[in-house]
Amino acid sequence: MADATLSHARIKAQFMAALELPDRQAQQAALQASDLSEQERAEVLDLLAASARTTHFAAPIAHAATQWLGHEFQPGEQLGAWRLVRPLGEGGMGRVFLAERADGAYQQQAALKLVRLGLSPDAVARFARERQILAGLEHPHIARLLDGGQTPEGWPFLVMEYVDGEPIDRWCARHALPLDDRLALLQTLCEAVAHAHRQLVIHCDLKPGNVLVDRHGRLRLLDFGIAHIEGQQESGAGGHTPGYASPEQAAGQAPTVAGDVYSLGCLLATLLADLPRPLRRGRRAELQAIVARATALRPEDRYGDVGSLQRDLQRFRLQQPVRALGRRRLYVAAKLLQRRWPWWLAATAALTAAGLFTWQLALERDRARAAELQAQEEARTAREVTDFLVNMFGDADAYARARASELRALTLLERGHERLQRDLADRPRQRAPLLFKLGLVLENVGQTARAAELFREAIADYQQVGDAAPLPELYNAYVSVLNRLGRYREALRAIEAWQRAAAPEGERVAHIDNAFGLVLPNLGEPERARTHLQRLLASQGQDPAQPDLPRLTTRSSVYFANLALAELAAGRATEAERLARVSLDPAHASAFRRHGILGLALMDQGRTDEALAQMRLGDAAAVRHFGELTGNRHRVLRDYGWVLLRAGQTVEAIRQLRLALQCAEESGEAGHPLAAQTQLRLAQALAASGDRAGARAAFDTALRWAQAHEADGDPLGLARIRTAREGFLRGG
Repeated sequence: MADATLSHARIKAQFMAALELPDRQAQQAALQASDLSEQERAEVLDLLAASARTTHFAAPIAHAATQWLGHEFQPGEQLGAWRLVRPLGEGGMGRVFLAERADGAYQQQAALKLVRLGLSPDAVARFARERQILAGLEHPHIARLLDGGQTPEGWPFLVMEYVDGEPIDRWCARHALPLDDRLALLQTLCEAVAHAHRQLVIHCDLKPGNVLVDRHGRLRLLDFGIAHIEGQQESGAGGHTPGYASPEQAAGQAPTVAGDVYSLGCLLATLLADLPRPLRRGRRAELQAIVARATALRPEDRYGDVGSLQRDLQRFRLQQPVRALGRRRLYVAAKLLQRRWPWWLAATAALTAAGLFTWQLALERDRARAAELQAQEEARTAREVTDFLVNMFGDADAYARARASELRALTLLERGHERLQRDLADRPRQRAPLLFKLGLVLENVGQTARAAELFREAIADYQQVGDAAPLPELYNAYVSVLNRLGRYREALRAIEAWQRAAAPEGERVAHIDNAFGLVLPNLGEPERARTHLQRLLASQGQDPAQPDLPRLTTRSSVYFANLALAELAAGRATEAERLARVSLDPAHASAFRRHGILGLALMDQGRTDEALAQMRLGDAAAVRHFGELTGNRHRVLRDYGWVLLRAGQTVEAIRQLRLALQCAEESGEAGHPLAAQTQLRLAQALAASGDRAGARAAFDTALRWAQAHEADGDPLGLARIRTAREGFLRGG
């Protein structure tokens, strides 16, 4: 019985191998070269002859051959824990079914891929290799492997995440997607392909049908059926899609990273072919240059890797010079002007506003001496002029991108503050609103600590004259900047003073609840913060426990982000992740903060790659909206460095944390408690790298900064610094 089974296996393997040979002569030569017996060769020849005949006897003979190989599965049949529902598609190596769990453990749909009957052993091995490749790829934009197994006849199958979507080109066309959104999708695809390349996996079949976009706009990369493991010699790994395969792949050469770059260039060309709006000539030339470089005939003329292509697409989106066009001087200068036109406009506006500001203060002083009526008129004019100043300086997109030193705006603002203190020393009613406006301008240009000082002075002036009407808005701004500096106890005292002064009701209650929810998690009271935020959301008609929340307003998204922070501080990382995703709007200026919360929540769940990806997105958003060296980027990079350290990437963690401290220095946040915590993380990273001298210096700086604000700063943070430093000094 064992000999008969072995003979059957040999006949089956030789028959499947012979089916892939080009003609009868080649089949016979392969049989003669095999180690089959004469009787076994005769049976293989009979099966081959039967497969080639087209008479009315073909059906029963084909049925007989199928009995040797196995049978074709149909909807309703079950494989392991999965029941086949309906066919989804068919390719060269297999058939794909929509499947559902049939074991009652839980409800789930998936895509089940079966190997096509009659394939050669090499093809079956490729199918099994695809399953192994998918098992090693964990990325949010690559379809996940859920399960795998064998049919009763021994044929492999795999079960993948089911993506209910459509090919990327059809999805873009159906939604008339604008150019920037298409490029964002392609950059997401580049991230997924680059992740595969880091695992030494070359996809080899990047085309629209293998890139699906679901109804929420989420992209998934599919079908690693002909993928190649870089550095391995693999037989029979051929197959490609004309129009998307590189010239060397079409010629049968070994796949390389450059081949996937070529396919991505072809995909980019496909997505650009049906744009809803025509492009300007210069922008069109830039995209054509990117496509031309990605799809160059010679691999060495293409982008060196997928990341280089992705970065050039990002430069295009940010109006920066693309590498595909080289570093021509006129081109680079033109791109600089396109990016910095608000800078030139703001420069002119700053000088004009400074003159008006100085003139107004002098006019106010002279009129005040005449009569009280004239003083009231002058105060009204002062408010109009300062509103004009805020309009010039306060646009975060047009101004905060420029370094403050470039316009010398800080010098102008400091001189304005000096004149307020000198010329209006005895006039708190007129001085208070100007201090508030100047504080807002300083906050917009990234000078958080200086803004806090002016807000505190303005609060004191309003309290001195007994005017409580402006206090809610002013306290809201004051608490926000104190929290960003890490001065949490001072922020809590300000909220309590706000409650006493503002007689809160309606919207004022909502603002105070939000302030408590923002500050309390940092003081070790996440449950109390959660109570405030849930009450606030209930007053807005929002239920954070709903699994499918509607699209949020800008204000509601802020509340959900703060609730996500409270859940994270309480150790509920999964709920924090859900709420952070609900609050995330990639186009909003605060997206950097939501990406950071999401990254920390993912890291607490052990999902390192996803966490790092979110941190990179947060950093890019902070630079895009606020500039290179700002307080907002300090807050992103300090968490990015912490995630890198937890992921074991010590060298990169040190680099990002040092850049974070440079941002803190430029924005006036160095020396404050939050920057002290950044110094602590740098010290821990340096210690992990073996640099004990550098770690000691960083620990000492962190302790000095935290102690400078011991009365109003972060008590938990100070305790962490002391404990970590003592452990380090003991040699721990």
